[in-house]
Amino acid sequence: MLADYRHLLCTAFERWNGHQVDTQGDAFFIAFTRATDAVSVAIAMQRALADHPWPEGVMLRIRIGLHTGEPQRTSEGYVGLDVQQAARIMSAGHGGQILLSQATAALVEPHLPEGASLRDLGTHRLKDLHRTTHLFQLVVAGLPATFPPLKTLESHPNNLSLQPTAFLGREKEVAELCTLLRREEVRLVTLTGPAGVGKTRLGLQVAVALVDAFTDGVFVVPLASVDDPEHVVVASMQTLSISAAKNQAPLALLQAALKEKHLLLLLDNFEQVVEAALPVAALLSACPRLAVLVTSRAVLHVQAEHAFTVPPLSVPRTKRLPGLATLAQYEAVALFVERA
Repeated sequence: MLADYRHLLCTAFERWNGHQVDTQGDAFFIAFTRATDAVSVAIAMQRALADHPWPEGVMLRIRIGLHTGEPQRTSEGYVGLDVQQAARIMSAGHGGQILLSQATAALVEPHLPEGASLRDLGTHRLKDLHRTTHLFQLVVAGLPATFPPLKTLESHPNNLSLQPTAFLGREKEVAELCTLLRREEVRLVTLTGPAGVGKTRLGLQVAVALVDAFTDGVFVVPLASVDDPEHVVVASMQTLSISAAKNQAPLALLQAALKEKHLLLLLDNFEQVVEAALPVAALLSACPRLAVLVTSRAVLHVQAEHAFTVPPLSVPRTKRLPGLATLAQYEAVALFVERA
């Protein structure tokens, strides 16, 4: 089936002059000279898969994301936010669905082939993108046109806010932390490091990356303005919209509310309330499906804590500076240039 699938797709790519930039498993990253060619090949692929005689009556469905931009070209292929946006648009869809960014939709709308039209799906928040994305669905006669809601940040409970700037670098750290927090036995991870190293931003990025891994959501509890350890539980209750009750301790209320929840809680800026580590441990003990990610200048020193030291962004060796192209690939340099 995989061989047939690849043959059908590659035949369509070649017909419409698609350039295969990368392939991983069953995923293809294809570049086209014109946005209309990308739309034509997307329709051709979906029809070829729908018409193919798969064994045992199986229907193979793929999701396709189309975006038009100006990515950077390197020796390893295309890189940049445009590449990331195309991947995230694809990830938001369902099998059989073709999604387009606003940039692509504007280019192809006057030139759509017969039997094809665009359906406006509105703006959505996608993983790793600091701006909302306006999405359109390509509706094709004879192919499925009705799908479940898009798999975006809005489709999972969370209080994650859009960040005003792009997240740069730290791919290794994000991947490592996501792998760690997906393990059932890992319940508490503490990001440590000095002020300004990027603990909060890394924690938020990990939370966004894991938003669909926790059934009951991902929530951030900001503690920068909290200086009393006893108020950490109350702040958590407020974040989760859990009402206080007379004659019942806040910790007991929070434990009862989260007892069966599969949820990730990000406690940000914990260093000034580190004495609240014991209530956090008690909460984890009472809630077997709860995971907690903490950002703090100091570890909590409680059982089963996984401490993760956040390193500085990568910098070049000053005694032998590389050329500008290589220099720009260092995380600290890229961050400075982007912010400046």
